[in-house]
Amino acid sequence: MFPTPTTFPTENTHRLVLFLDQKLHGDYERMEDILADAARHMRRAEEAIAQLPYDAFKPIQSWVRDLDKHVEKRRFLTEDFRHAAQSALRELAKLDPDEAPALIDSAMRHLRDPLESSHRVTDLLAAEQEISRHRGQHR
Repeated sequence: MFPTPTTFPTENTHRLVLFLDQKLHGDYERMEDILADAARHMRRAEEAIAQLPYDAFKPIQSWVRDLDKHVEKRRFLTEDFRHAAQSALRELAKLDPDEAPALIDSAMRHLRDPLESSHRVTDLLAAEQEISRHRGQHR
């Protein structure tokens, strides 16, 4: 950004200058971190879902099995993962909030984060491919 100064004024002024050699990174540089966070949130969602009462757990049981497969393999960029996560969220939204309000809220929140992360990383990769394709056409 700004070059580090080599001289400083000596007049009657007082300045405090702090130089940080820290670069700001965008989402593209953070894709691995985004997916690692998605895995962490999926584990937390599974923990909350596992604590639900059986009547609340029963409607989402099949989707949880599907999600477990993706979590085991750490595969969050597939359409199958997004479909299972969206379906589980829809089923969680149908539950009676009086059954286990904190657990349902926690499960939904932690399930929503990896779903959003999956979409974000997929969008970043698609943007990279589109830019590469565009650059290849103009050479």
